[in-house]
Amino acid sequence: MTSFASPPRLVQNPESIDNPTLDFFIRYWNEKRGGRAMPARAAFDIRTIKDYLGWMCLLDALPDFTDFRYRLVGSRVADYFLGDGTGKTIRELFPGDDKPLGQAMLWVYQKTCRERLPLRISAPAGRWRGRHFPDTDALYLPLSKDGEVADMAMTIFTFNYEEYRKSMTTYSLTRSA
Repeated sequence: MTSFASPPRLVQNPESIDNPTLDFFIRYWNEKRGGRAMPARAAFDIRTIKDYLGWMCLLDALPDFTDFRYRLVGSRVADYFLGDGTGKTIRELFPGDDKPLGQAMLWVYQKTCRERLPLRISAPAGRWRGRHFPDTDALYLPLSKDGEVADMAMTIFTFNYEEYRKSMTTYSLTRSA
């Protein structure tokens, strides 16, 4: 079960962002799409984004956006979610008690790809699987080979990594919420 002090904040199609990493990506995404609705994944130069790979996820959209399969899960994202989901779908990664979180994530990716617009979601700190997780700030970007139909999504998922590492001490695992 997931618990947060307040609900996450969603901003659709932000023009600029006060988080430097997310602002870099929204500007880069807009630059790469040019006159198209969305850029293709191939438009992103790995040399330009390599310093951010640990914070990124790439997902393939399955038919009719019924699910999304993780193609890449960055090391920081894998740390935050307690494992690497590369090759798995959202539904496979969030079954049982985690299903509501998976459904929320699925909704975000569906909205991003159906509307072909970036979404920014800022979520407060919370508890999940009995552990404390710090605030997050994420940008969801649709990608398309043809510039019109989204076939992938890219997420840049940021959080205070040092706060997170401190929360993973033995003491933090035994304290109550």
